[in-house]
Amino acid sequence: MMVMRMSPCRHAPVTDHGKLARLPGGALPTMRPIRLVHVSDTHLSRTHAYFADNWSVFREEMTAAPPDLLVHGGDLSFNGPMAEDDLAHGAAELAALGLPWRAVPGNHDIGEAPAFSRLGQPLTPARMAAWRRHVGPQWWRLDLGAWRLVGLDTALMASGLPEEAEQAKFLAETLDGRGSRPVMLFMHMPPFEDAPEDAAVTTAVVPHPARGAFLKACAAGGVRVIACGHLHEYRRLWHRGMDIVWAPSTAMVDVRRGLARQGCFPRPGYVEWVLDGTEASHRLVEPPRMFAIDMTGWTALNGGTVTTLPPRRLVTQAERMETAV
Repeated sequence: MMVMRMSPCRHAPVTDHGKLARLPGGALPTMRPIRLVHVSDTHLSRTHAYFADNWSVFREEMTAAPPDLLVHGGDLSFNGPMAEDDLAHGAAELAALGLPWRAVPGNHDIGEAPAFSRLGQPLTPARMAAWRRHVGPQWWRLDLGAWRLVGLDTALMASGLPEEAEQAKFLAETLDGRGSRPVMLFMHMPPFEDAPEDAAVTTAVVPHPARGAFLKACAAGGVRVIACGHLHEYRRLWHRGMDIVWAPSTAMVDVRRGLARQGCFPRPGYVEWVLDGTEASHRLVEPPRMFAIDMTGWTALNGGTVTTLPPRRLVTQAERMETAV
């Protein structure tokens, strides 16, 4: 199967579902070009606030130049499967931006498909309910301008849970009913890493048992863009007419992996999209004040995860001001 890869070494200084309707700002634009920000893997927490500084930089960027829509690509929270307050805090941070927004769940929000659970946090009804309670639906659609936007929960893929079939039915109906609209699909895990036919058991991408049918449905159903995250690096692939774009993390990077795979130093950031009619373009944004935090020294010694880090309480702005005085 042909896969085209693009160099990542470019640095740049409504049927309504979920929470979008309750945010201020009126109707979303439909005629002029639409600016959309895709941010992913923020890993926010009140009790383990290791990545709060980079989030503050992102918040300032959104205040300075508000997009028409913000989509969070998952891993909103530091350890949502074990600490529901992480989800509540992450959702509150999104709402505080004052922007229309949507979000899809990541493995650090909701857990993983039971047969593909590296961290011992399998997807359960209770974890799905916590996401819905604090953040919104696991899957959704939104018609915006000439486009149909779709959000999916990759933890359901190859999970064997009843919700997997429900989501697949939703996707089929959503693609079938799109009319002439091109589709932009948001999900946490990339559909594949290098080769779509790779059957290796992994938690890095959509499990192979679910991947083929998913990609076939997307290619046949007008999906032009798949926007994902999870691996904390920017990357761009082409597959069967679909532009697959990985958003970096705002939280942390893996320097050795980035240098080995991409040949450049990975930095935190986000992706900015412009939807102009039926055309979509994007740029990688790497704010210069975001710290490149490499946690691989910790993860190599602690089960391959940052969720084992000791607590680090979030310092409020009021506390910062008191300290400054």
